[in-house]
Amino acid sequence: MAKAPLPQWFSELDADAVAARCLHDVLADVRDHGWVHRVPRLMVLGNYALQRGWQPPAVADWFHRCFVDGYDWVMIAYVIGMSQHADGGSMATKPYAAGGAYIDRMSDYCGQCRYRPRIRVGGDACPFTAGYWVFLHRNRDRLAANHRMAQPLAGMRRLRDLDEVVAQQRRHSGDPRDRSFGFVARAAHRGTDVRV
Repeated sequence: MAKAPLPQWFSELDADAVAARCLHDVLADVRDHGWVHRVPRLMVLGNYALQRGWQPPAVADWFHRCFVDGYDWVMIAYVIGMSQHADGGSMATKPYAAGGAYIDRMSDYCGQCRYRPRIRVGGDACPFTAGYWVFLHRNRDRLAANHRMAQPLAGMRRLRDLDEVVAQQRRHSGDPRDRSFGFVARAAHRGTDVRV
């Protein structure tokens, strides 16, 4: 069950707090234009929120507030049903969760990103790749009955470094100040940003 609150950097569209290029660029576009295409909405924003277990009503409220087309008829089905899979599968037969390799195939964000989409652990680990496997691990019992999730769950069980991926994710709260992967850490003593 998704229970985590939206972090402040996300709520306030602080794209500059984010080092992962896809999330930085999409947040900046929402901040600057109040809109992004449906693909980055699902593939980047919704996927990131789903992976981190953010509260679906809070995610839907954020989309309502931040998007010029944030109407109920768009956002309830799109965010609650498709993006967050919070309707129990009424709208979509499986969660719209994906790792960095999918984002790399479907976009041009990853080429200039400091994170590598096929890396799960360490300083070069893509936050979407690690987040995908942790999402599957956290929800494995709930997703086991969904036949469309059999292959991804089998892939998760084959990962030799799954324990390390999960432990790494637990160490990182998603707060830009905690030096999590995917974010900019503020070096307060110098007033400079350090990409981590």
